[in-house]
Amino acid sequence: MPLWLQVFFFLLLAGLGGALLLRLKSMDEALWQSRLIIQKRLQIYDRIAPDLNRVYCFIRLVGYWKDISPADLIDTKRRLDREVNISRHLLSEEFYRAHLEFMQLCFRTFTGPGEDAKIRGVVVHELGDRRVHTHYQWEEVYEYFFDPMDLPTDYQIDEAYMAVMTELRACMGLKN
Repeated sequence: MPLWLQVFFFLLLAGLGGALLLRLKSMDEALWQSRLIIQKRLQIYDRIAPDLNRVYCFIRLVGYWKDISPADLIDTKRRLDREVNISRHLLSEEFYRAHLEFMQLCFRTFTGPGEDAKIRGVVVHELGDRRVHTHYQWEEVYEYFFDPMDLPTDYQIDEAYMAVMTELRACMGLKN
């Protein structure tokens, strides 16, 4: 084989090897960035998911609802609102919409200047009386934390909770 042909093949192989090496390096950088984003999203999940579950349990009177006072629930709502709004651009718009829908079913907002959101629920329910069946000391002021008008159904709450959790899971890159 002539020398010029050997040099040509050597340069061709070196060029292809260099291009492949650059492509692999680019793919590795993209994977590293994806890992960092997923890691950050998992940290967000660890902060948001327990609070979403806390709201769900309180509203539906399931799970550990007896441990959550109305004041604790309003604090949970504030924490969720802050976390979701801060993290909004790392999560999907579908999650953000599902979160808003769930929160609108659970709370009535904009109830007056300087007023906290009201819990869309009742104090006395067929599943329990929040004044006596809880693990915290009931305070009379808690009555004013509730708005018993135009309550969502259990089905609506369940569906909205499942939708927000499904969207949050999708943000993590996890499939059904």
